[in-house]
Amino acid sequence: MAIGTGSPAAGLGNPVFTIWIAPRATIRRIVDTDPTRHVLMLAALGPALNALVTQWSKGAGNNANLSALWPVWVVVNVTVRAMLGVLLLYFNGAILRWAGSLLSGTATSVEVRAALAWSQIPDIAIELFLLAALFMGMSMPQMTPGHLPPLDSTIITVMAVGVPLSIWSFVIYLKCVAEVHRFSAWRALGATFIPVLILVGGIAICFALFWALAGHR
Repeated sequence: MAIGTGSPAAGLGNPVFTIWIAPRATIRRIVDTDPTRHVLMLAALGPALNALVTQWSKGAGNNANLSALWPVWVVVNVTVRAMLGVLLLYFNGAILRWAGSLLSGTATSVEVRAALAWSQIPDIAIELFLLAALFMGMSMPQMTPGHLPPLDSTIITVMAVGVPLSIWSFVIYLKCVAEVHRFSAWRALGATFIPVLILVGGIAICFALFWALAGHR
């Protein structure tokens, strides 16, 4: 079966759950009925939860040195990350609409934003899992430059849950983008890499020009 195939969405129920098992059918139902449905909330929720998990984890591991303003910093950090999530939704939506159109995609910017927002459901689930783990007293390993934390039961548990969800999140993303553009998930993968290749190519050209000019001095 090709990557781009999907299942009928009729009667599947709440899209928060059906996006896991029938992403193409679910996002098609959403964009055909209300493409703006919960889009901004989902775009903000993922980054906000990630910021909350990060700050809570740091605070739990260093609570003796926390200042009285730490709760304010957490609120500010979560709010800023939520706003950045919405801004990135619009930016990435415009980029993917353009990149998809190069591969004969037909999605509008609104439809692409819906695909991006709803495909974040597994990522949100990961953050909720980590938040629940912190709430139950599990300490998250702190990553520091040049130092990897020891492989303990906490890391194994996080990886056992997070890695499969992250992989499936990417699959859902490809299927959702493919559906709104009305092409295969392979083309969605291509549309994803087009901006990356252009960016890398632009950087390479800039470096080449820099070295060429430096060599003539």
